[in-house]
Parts: sequence; C-alpha cells; structure tokens
Amino acid sequence: MPKTKKEWFIAVYKILIVILGTFLVAFGNVAFLAPLDINAGGLNGIAIIARFFVAENMKVLLYNIVIDAVSVILWLIGLAFIGKEFALKTLVATIAFPLANWLFTACPGISDALIKFGETLKTAGEGPTAGNFLMSGIFGGVFVGAGVAVTFVGGGSTGGVDVLTFLMEKYLHIKQSIASFIVDGSIVTVGLCILLPVNNDFLLPCLSGIISAFMTAIIIEVIYIGSQTSYQVDIISNKWEEISQYAQDVLGHGATIIHAKGGYKGDDRIILRIVFKKREYSKIRSYIAHVDPKAFVTYTQTNAVFGEGFRSHVNTNLIEEVKKKGKKGGKQQ
Repeated sequence: MPKTKKEWFIAVYKILIVILGTFLVAFGNVAFLAPLDINAGGLNGIAIIARFFVAENMKVLLYNIVIDAVSVILWLIGLAFIGKEFALKTLVATIAFPLANWLFTACPGISDALIKFGETLKTAGEGPTAGNFLMSGIFGGVFVGAGVAVTFVGGGSTGGVDVLTFLMEKYLHIKQSIASFIVDGSIVTVGLCILLPVNNDFLLPCLSGIISAFMTAIIIEVIYIGSQTSYQVDIISNKWEEISQYAQDVLGHGATIIHAKGGYKGDDRIILRIVFKKREYSKIRSYIAHVDPKAFVTYTQTNAVFGEGFRSHVNTNLIEEVKKKGKKGGKQQ
C-alpha cells in the first residue's frame, strides 16, 4: 500500500493510465472492428462469434454480456493460477473494460454517434468492400494496440485473454508474444470455421482481423517497446576523457571506464561505456565523429534500462513480473 503522498499520486496516476488504455481498446473494438464483424481475436473476437447466433435487436446486449462474463471468468482463473498480485493489477482493467464497452454501445448520445460512424464505415464508397474492411481493420488495430501499450506503460494489463497468455508463459514457458499470437490466432480460426460455412461474406472480416492483429502488435512495439529502448555505446578512443565529459555535462549521463588490453600488441586501453536514450543517439554519434573520427565505437540496442536518469525500478511491468515468477516456478518444479 502507498504510504507517502508521492506514492499515492503515482498509484492514482498508474490507475488512470490503465483506465485510459482500456478505453482506447474498447473504442477501437466498438468503433472500427465490431461494426464490420472484424474478428482480430481477444474478447472482441469471442463476442463477435457469439452474437452471430442471435437476432439483430439482441446483438449489442449479447456482445456486452459475453465480454462481461468472459472477463470475470478469466480474472478468476488468473487469481487462482497466477496469484493475488496479478489479480489486483488486472482488476482495474477487468472492471473498466466492460464499463467502457457499455458506455460506447449503450449510452445514449455516445452509442448513437458510434452507430452512425459504423454505418459510415460500411457504406463509404460502394461499401462494404475490401477497402472498407481493410481500413477498419487497420485503424481498429491502431487503437487497440495503443490501448494495450498504454496499459503496459501504466504497469498493468488489459486482462481478458491476456490471462491465458500469462498462464502459457508461466506453466508452458512459451514467450508472451508467441502465446498471444496462439490465443488470438485460435479465436480467429474458430470464428472462420464456424461462420464461413454459414456465410461466405465472413472471409473478408476474418482476413481483415489478421491484418488488424498485426497492426496491434506493431503499435505495441512502437509505443511500449520503443518507449523503453535505449542504447549502450562502447568507445575506444584517445579522447575518451572529452567524450566522458560531454556525456556528463550535455547529456546528463555518467560513464563507466573499463580497463582492457589489446589483443594484437597487448597495449593497455580504456573502453568508455555510456548508456543513453534513443533520442540522444544522433547527438552522441555526431560528437564522437567530431572529436575523434578514428575512434572504434560499437552501439548496442537495449530493451530496457532502469536506474538513475532512466526508468524507475519500482514501475516494472506486469509481464516482466509474471515472467520472473514463471521462471522461479519452473526451477522449483
């Protein structure tokens, strides 16, 4: 539990970030994917498959009921098999996501506007054509991916079928990205097998769903993974002192001095190691080239850097925590 005002502020900020992420996911589903029955996996895909079997006036109600029920069931599974900490961190999204769906599909004014928007997506041009499905799938994937990434940045998870990917990570030691692909791919495949024999028109929504899923993955990579990306540079140069001073005075980063010995002549050398943010790459590269054009330099991209001047150790992501626990569990077994 937070103790200081600062800790409470950070906790509230993270909750708001997670809520924002879940609302973006819900908006992407309701505004772009659901109107054209685009199955890109996830809870939205399950709800789209289920609502096909009811009358038109029951589709919205069943869509929301399926999302609510499956969200709760998966959350209880996560509580039982992954743990209380996971359940607490996904509780916000488990509550916020169904509420966001009800808001976008059943709230007067908002739902009416989104229904009109959905009709516009269908009828734009000579629609619905392949172009309508493609654009809806792409934009839906962008919003869903942005929402998932924002939720990850807040240190949480969108819940839902993510619970299954965490379980596969923990017990089957399958990478989370691969597990996510397996789960969403299975939902798309099941939808294709069930709906396509009944109506050939479902081929385009399913194919668009695959494209949408790829867009979601790309946006997550750009927003979440990209936001963590940093670089490490190792520099062998006679001007290492000047470069080190530049890193401290201009970039605000310290440097590590590594004493090494050359393999050819056995000369004593200094390797200067600096870790810096992605946006500073061009600055440090240009400075090194200016100070010592003959310097031997290697750049290494890092997935994440924690500590002073970078991200806090406290704000670790839920995925990383589950991975660690999964590894510990695997060793004990």
